[in-house]
Amino acid sequence: MKRLGKTWAELIRAARLCAYVLGVTIWLSIGGCGGVFTGIPELDTSDGQVFAQRCSACHGKPFGSHGVTHGVPDPRFRTLAEWQDLLPRMEQLMREKGLAPLTDSEREAINRYVSRHAKS
Repeated sequence: MKRLGKTWAELIRAARLCAYVLGVTIWLSIGGCGGVFTGIPELDTSDGQVFAQRCSACHGKPFGSHGVTHGVPDPRFRTLAEWQDLLPRMEQLMREKGLAPLTDSEREAINRYVSRHAKS
């Protein structure tokens, strides 16, 4: 009977590990890992470079003890209206973190970039 208990515990441990791996995989594929895994479009353009550089100031830094980054956000995961609501909040967070504010030309470049690539 003891062996059955040990086997049961091993099965539970294996099931938990599988669930964890599946959860992380789903989170990474749907959660918007950005350029790290999704091939964000046109980051090599001037507007895309501004987007990547300024967003990676926060989203490119590891969070938690596992060293994984948020990754640059993928503009295709939000509509233009969602981006227009989100960008001012991100600028506020940048100010709160003591980061340099966006210049007018950076803001325009980011808006052009998300306008071209936002979810329709």
